[in-house]
This record gives sequence, C-alpha cells and structure tokens, in this order.
Amino acid sequence: MEHLLQDIRYSIRMLRKSPGFTAVATLTLALGIGANSAIFSVVNAVLLRPLPFKDPERLVRIWGKFEKEGIPKNWISEPELIDLNQMSESFEHIAAYQAGGVNLTGNQDPVRVNAAFVNASLFPVLGINAKLGRTFSEDEDQPGQNRVALLSHNLWLGRFGSEPDIVGKTIGISGESYKVIGVMPDGFQFPDQDDIWVPLAIDKAKPEDRGSHSLEVVARLKPGVTPEQAGVELSNIAATLQERYPQNYPQDGGWGLFFVPMLDELVGKLRPALWVLLGAVGFVLLIACVNVANLLLARAGAREKEFAVRAALGAGRGRLVRQLITESLLLALIGSALGLALAWICIKLFVGFGPPDIPRLSEIGLDWRVAGFSLFMSIVTGLVFGLAPALQASKPDLQDALKEGGRGSTGGRHRLRNVLVVSEVAIALVLLVGAGLMIKSFRRLLDLDLGFRSEKILTMRLSLPDPKYKEDAQQAAFFRQLLERVRALPGVESAGVISNLPLSGSYSSGSTAIEHADVEEGLRHFKGIPYIEADRRSVSADYFSTLGIALKEGRLLTEADNETAPPVAVVDEMFQRRFWPQGSAVGKRFIARFDDGKNIQWGQIVGVVAHVKHYGIDKVKQYGLAHEGREQVYFPYPQRPQSRMYLAVRTSLAPLSLANAVRGEVLALDKDQPIYEVKSMEQLVSNSLAERQLNMLLLVGFSAIALVLAAVGIYGVMSYSVTQRTHEMGIRMALGAKQSNVLSLVIRQGMTLALLGVGAGLAGAFALTRLMASLLYGVSTTDPLTFAAISVILTGAALAACFVPARRATKVDPMVALRYE
Repeated sequence: MEHLLQDIRYSIRMLRKSPGFTAVATLTLALGIGANSAIFSVVNAVLLRPLPFKDPERLVRIWGKFEKEGIPKNWISEPELIDLNQMSESFEHIAAYQAGGVNLTGNQDPVRVNAAFVNASLFPVLGINAKLGRTFSEDEDQPGQNRVALLSHNLWLGRFGSEPDIVGKTIGISGESYKVIGVMPDGFQFPDQDDIWVPLAIDKAKPEDRGSHSLEVVARLKPGVTPEQAGVELSNIAATLQERYPQNYPQDGGWGLFFVPMLDELVGKLRPALWVLLGAVGFVLLIACVNVANLLLARAGAREKEFAVRAALGAGRGRLVRQLITESLLLALIGSALGLALAWICIKLFVGFGPPDIPRLSEIGLDWRVAGFSLFMSIVTGLVFGLAPALQASKPDLQDALKEGGRGSTGGRHRLRNVLVVSEVAIALVLLVGAGLMIKSFRRLLDLDLGFRSEKILTMRLSLPDPKYKEDAQQAAFFRQLLERVRALPGVESAGVISNLPLSGSYSSGSTAIEHADVEEGLRHFKGIPYIEADRRSVSADYFSTLGIALKEGRLLTEADNETAPPVAVVDEMFQRRFWPQGSAVGKRFIARFDDGKNIQWGQIVGVVAHVKHYGIDKVKQYGLAHEGREQVYFPYPQRPQSRMYLAVRTSLAPLSLANAVRGEVLALDKDQPIYEVKSMEQLVSNSLAERQLNMLLLVGFSAIALVLAAVGIYGVMSYSVTQRTHEMGIRMALGAKQSNVLSLVIRQGMTLALLGVGAGLAGAFALTRLMASLLYGVSTTDPLTFAAISVILTGAALAACFVPARRATKVDPMVALRYE
C-alpha cells in the first residue's frame, strides 16, 4: 500500500509538471468515455433495464395474424379475447385495452388528454396498485357500470392541484360524468403516456363482430410456464377457432395467434440502431486510447534518461511498469470524471430534443449502472493505452540513455507508434463509411415523393363526444359547418378533413371487395368475391386539393357526393395496379355495404389519385408492410362519417400562426370541444424522419471526432519523427538534398501509414457495415461511391496532417542540426 501511495503521489507530480500533456490526454479520454457513457445510458434505459412492472419477464403481448392477406400482426377482436380467457391455461391474467383520448371538461378550458380504455384485469397483469384509492373492479368493467376513472399522477398534480380528497369526486369526460376512484403512482405509464384510465366494459353477452379487430392484449405467463408451451397453446387455440368459424378464418388465410415479450414489443425496433451507435462510440474510444498511447510513447522518449537513472539506482522493470500504469490509470480516472460530466450534458440534450416516440425516453439518465460502466471503461482504457508504452519505456538502454544527448533505442517504439496510427486510421475509416452511408440514405429519403405537398399546411385533430354527437348526421353537420368557418378565415386557401392523416400515426384498414379483377394472383375471395386488406379513409371534397394530392384519372370527390347520393370512392394508383394492372379503375364497382353476403350495396370508383406514403418511410416495417404501405381507398365523409377527424388547412401564412383562429371557430361551434395534435404538416414529415435523422447525426458526429483524432494522431507521429530525425535531416541537406526531397521523404512515410490504414479500414468496413442494413434506405451497405469518397476524404486529411511536420523538416538549418548531438 505504501508503494501504491508513493506511485500515486509521484504520478500527480508528473502530471502537474506537464499541464499541456495532461490537458490534451484527459480531454481526449473524456471525449471517448463521455460519448460511451451517454450512449450506454440510452442502451441501459431502453434495452437493459427491466420494465417497471412486477416480474416483467413474464409479460407478453398477444397478437393475431392473417399472413397470406398481408397482415402479419393484427389486433384482437372482442370474441377472440373472450375465447382466449376461456381456453387458455398458460396465462395467469389476460387483459385488453384501447389507446385513445377523451375530452376533459369542467370549470377550466376543455382539453384533450390521452386516455386508455382498459380491462379491470390490466392492473393485476402489470402488478400495479393505485397510489390513492383503488383500481377497477370486475363489476365496474361492464356496460352501464363503467362511469369511473383513474387519474395519472401528473394530471392529478397539474389539472387538479394535488387535491388530497380527489377520490370520490366527479369529473366531466367527453360530455359525461365520471367518478374518480383512484390516482396511479408517479411514473406509471401504460400503454402510453396516458392521463386517464376508464373501463373498457366489453359486453360479453353481445360482443362486437369477430372480424372487428380493435383490441391490444397483454398477458402474464403463469409461473413455470415456458414461452414455448404458451406459443404451442396459442397455435392450438387458433386452430380450434378456425374449425369453429371457417367464415372468419379461411384455411388459406394464414390465420394464427402468437405472442411477443413485452420488452421486445416496446423496444425491438430500436435495438439494431442502438447497438450500432454503441459500437461506433466504442470505436471512438479506441481511437482516443490510441492517441493517448502515442502521447505516452512520445513522453516516454523524453523521459528515457529518467527511467535509465531509476533503473541504474536499482528500480526493477516491474516497479517502472507499475509507476507508468498508475499514471495511465490516473489519467483515465480524471478523463472518466470529465466524461461523466459531458455524458450528463449530452443526456439532458438527448431527452430534451430527441424524438418523442422513443420508448422509455423519460427513464434515460445517469444511474449506478452508467457510473459503473464509466468506471469500468476508465480502468480498461487506462490499461489499454498505458500498458504498451509502459512495457516499452521500462527497458531503457542504460549506456546510450545516460550519455549526454543520447536518444536511446527507439526502433521498437517507432514501430509500435506506426502500428497504432495504422489502427486508428482504419477505425476512423470504418466510422466514416458508416456515416457516409447514413447521409446518403437520409438524402434518398428527403428526395422521395410523399404523394402530397407538405408546405404551408396546418393540421389538428378533433374528437366529437359520442353522447353529444350520437347520429351520423350530427357529426357530418359539425365538420361541414367547421369547414365553412375555417375557409372564411383570412389567409386560408383551402381546408379539408380526413379520418386518418398521413404521418400522424393514425391508420385504419379493412377488407375491401370489388366486383371483378383482371389479376387473381395474391387476392383473397369470400363467396367468390375478390378482396384485399386496404387502407380506408373518410375525406371531405377539398381534402385532395388542400394536400396537393394529384388526380391521375377520373374525378375527385365533390360536395354532391353526400349521404343521399350513390356510394362512390376514389382509389390510389396502387389499388388500380393491384386489380387492373393494364386497365383503369374508374367505373369499376366495389362493395359499399356487405351483410353476410345477403344485402350487398355496390358503389362506384370515380377517380384515381397518387399514392400517399401514409406510414412514413421508416415505420411501415413495424406493420409488416412493404415500404410503400397498403393500397388506399377514400370515401366521402358524408357517406361514412366519423367522430374523430383531422383538419388540414392550407394557408398563405405561417401555419401555426393560424391555430388560435381555428380554435376560436371550433369553440364558437361547441364551447366544450378541444382541438389537439396541432402541428404543421412539415413538422409531421420531420417527425417521421426524426429517428433516422438522430441516428445519422450521432454517427456523423462520432465519425467527425474519429477523423480529427486520426489526423491528430498522424500529425503527432510525423511531428515526433521529424524531431527525432533532425540530425539525419541536417546531414541529408548538408550532403545536397533539396527541400523537395526532404518534404517527399516525410510525406511518403506518413502516407504509407495512412494508406495501410485505409486498406485495412476498407476491409473492416466491408464486413461491418452489413450490420447497418436495417438502418439504410435505398443504399447498399457496400456502396462503392461512398467507400471511394470516404477513402479520398480520409487520405486528404492524412496528407494535410503530414504536410505540416514535413514542411517544418524542410526548414532545418544543417549547421544547427549537425550540432544537435
């Protein structure tokens, strides 16, 4: 222990003696360790930390599927939920829920809040109890008994001022009175960032149609039941249902039931990007270690006489190595402390400005795991960058080192420094290639035609409460009057409504049947009628012109297509290509109403419009769709009215500046009607690409750091080499060598190392970029132009880094150099 304390005190003195070296080394390490700690904090919160529920490893999400109909992941219908509860023996509890929202009214301004409609069994499934009051009973989870509500902790604090006697009070929800029976714990969020929970209240005696899939289902495995056993049971239940209800589950439809572990369901799509980013910052840390190792090697050369004296006085090699390792670890610990501070800043920025749809975003922060990771990284890095220089410096040539002006034996040290430079150039190239691929992929996304024009459009959502707007005619009248009022506002060019706005995260699809098709391949049939699963929208007549969706054939919807007119629809180009690849959809008939094949009402397709990328380029995969999404069908909203609609307003002004005026028109129609999800269309487009943009910017940032560190490393090696070879340069110039000869000699030496690094990096990039395939769009992981461009950029940076010390070498005065020793 005494020797260790001596080593620490001596290390502190030596680091204080060289403040420039200490500052550069610790800042370099802080950059690498800080970046690693920041990304690890995200990985820890999103992937590694258990879900905040009881025994979270037993929680699963249950899904249905109709794979051959292009639906690999489907919600559950009410009859299917009842069947699961009755037939399953592998699950301790099964619960369903629907995410949505409600209008909260009362003495304050009406506001739209996130709400979840849940089974009473949801809370036993999650193992969560209320902080105040209680959760729902089974009796309250029934029609007519469900006028009770649970509040989130945040809503209780903000809207109700932490009233201690809130339990038992009545609040207004979507035009009806609900009794508050409890407040949930602080931090509880399920299924989303919900403010209110109300009972789902399924009528088990008269459930909805078996084909109406609208429920999300969560379940808890019984203790001792394996995932394999539960999976087999679900498959058997699906087979039983298929036998009982063949009209709902065709033999050739690919019907089935399956489950996904809850954690995988929440964060599975983020896992590849996070591991790639963690690997990238790991490379940055490696380059930082290489640079510090080079600094230590150069410093060891300057201290060679010191080590020789200590060895001559009896210090063994182990003693010298221990001293140098202690200095390295001390540097690493200081760098780790600075790195944690840097990580804290980065985490705050990430949480504040990161994409809002990242799951568990609020849980990201510094905790004991992140601190432990940082400490571990500091110890590892201290050993990694300190061991090789320590071993080199601990075996000095005593005779040569103790001579006046002796430089010692430096050949081995030079070789090690050269190897380190080649390594950091190779690592930097791998990172730069990855960043280049991400940039090219992102540019491809920005260049895509989304099928509409996003500029100068204000969007918002309205949900009419059922008690006040029970009839279809009431809903249609409200939106018709609202459109008339909004169109009259100054600065408004056009306005329209739609049930599911592109890129909003809202979608709806259903079986869409037509009278006949030119192509039968890939189509399903029910009683001889071909159909597909298509995205279906209710829209107003001016919606297409408001969003700038191009008409390809026929006509658009008009105000004459009202509830008394014959049923009509407009389809997109994909729909036309699917059924009539060589013909036109205009004039063809579709089924507007279908009651068990007895009462069929036919409608007519009157137009074809451009396909709209509704789901966002990077999100359609989570629905199991090709990147183009599904075929799309648009119906006149008077013929298919809905209570929840999006309003889109094209304006000559800044879109968001019009929001208050539109809100005023809504309140003029109904003083209790809030608007929500107020955004410009450009914001929706930006949000749909936010995750990819963040991944790109992080990787570009890490790559830029790697490029700078690699250039600094080459500069450092060449500068040190020139200093060590000053005598040689003087002799060369005294014997007649020109400045250009010296310049080319130094540059050739540095560029040889750089080109070796580029070659090794190309091989590494060719192998490792394959791991990025899921993060790219329209770009090959081995894109030759990207590989070539990055190689040129890195070679140019290396040339610039070599030129400065090479230029300095040409300025050597032969007379001064010959007196160097």
